[in-house]
Amino acid sequence: MIRLVRRPLIPGEFDAERWIPAGVLAAGIAAWSFFYFGLTTPACLFRKLTGVPCLACGGTRCVRSLASFDLLSAFAFSPLVALLALIVCGWATWAVVARLRGDLLRVRLATDDAGRIHLRWLAGLALLAHWAWLYFKLPT
Repeated sequence: MIRLVRRPLIPGEFDAERWIPAGVLAAGIAAWSFFYFGLTTPACLFRKLTGVPCLACGGTRCVRSLASFDLLSAFAFSPLVALLALIVCGWATWAVVARLRGDLLRVRLATDDAGRIHLRWLAGLALLAHWAWLYFKLPT
């Protein structure tokens, strides 16, 4: 389904080793300045209208907890956001090291239809489990 392959960058291919760390750095600076200046986020309109949390509810509190290295409360606020943030930060770290070493490691997704269907089901189940966690556990 998912394989890691060592190969050079194909012309025209997205250069993840360059853009992922730059995006993580830009997001980190934006989050730091957002929290430093004490800006507040508006209330979730979806939750206000329906009473049900959206998939992003708790994300800001999760990022704030991650910034203070409080992993337990970050996962309590939004497990999927915390997991994705940690994966992206790990990927960005790997990308910087790989760029410095000249060693490029590419992620190759499943090419057959069955593998793609399995990945879609897995992503759908992860989103459903995440939403169920937010619905039953997220403090208001």
